[in-house]
Amino acid sequence: MTFYDEIVRLGGMDFAGFLERVTPSHVTNLLAKPDLRSQDFLALLSPQATPFLEDMAQAAHRLTLRHFGRTILLYTPLYLSNYCVNQCVYCGFNVTNGIERRKLTLTEVDLEAKAIAETGLQHLLILTGESRQHSPVSYIKDCVSILRRYFSSISIEVYPLSAEEYADLIAAGVDGLTIYQEVYDEKVYSLLHPKGPKRDYRFRLEAPERAGQAGIRAINIGPLLGLHEWRIEVFLAGVHAAYLQDRFPAIEIS
Repeated sequence: MTFYDEIVRLGGMDFAGFLERVTPSHVTNLLAKPDLRSQDFLALLSPQATPFLEDMAQAAHRLTLRHFGRTILLYTPLYLSNYCVNQCVYCGFNVTNGIERRKLTLTEVDLEAKAIAETGLQHLLILTGESRQHSPVSYIKDCVSILRRYFSSISIEVYPLSAEEYADLIAAGVDGLTIYQEVYDEKVYSLLHPKGPKRDYRFRLEAPERAGQAGIRAINIGPLLGLHEWRIEVFLAGVHAAYLQDRFPAIEIS
């Protein structure tokens, strides 16, 4: 069983009907609860919860201070390559777009790493477009071997990998994964990703689980809001995060 099975189960839910049944008193009661279930979270996303936004913000602030204190994590992204073979209709990296394409040489990666490290930043996120030809896992691994000399934490935001590939990069020094599902609704996903390997909805959806199985330290997920009804998308992202936390309790989920 994977999170895809949970998506299939939730696909039969009447979201519109549920949201319409939420009342202000329902929201008030939820704000007093110490622990929330997934349907409670959906209720707090309802139109009836809008007047309670400040109450929710204050509750979230208290939880943040309790669990994390007054801390801020700063990181910077480093694009290794913008070559891509997908045709995502919303993305400037779309293979049909006539933009200049290039990838950093290993010498350039070293120069960028030095410049970034001199600012004091210790957390780095490296990104590529989706082109295994131009940015194979071996190239990403070579980049990580250079970057680990400069940074205490290296995360990747690249195309979905197999569990074995994630394990290989973790052994090289990667400790975090960022991978956005873009949109959780499978039908909308198909419309927005007409061609390219990214069209495989399930392979992307299950990527965080494969990274978790490989022993990654941190996973960051989320939808690209605006592609589908935002309340449903935020709800499914929350359910996805909760699923990953339950399955991999030692992993930091964002």
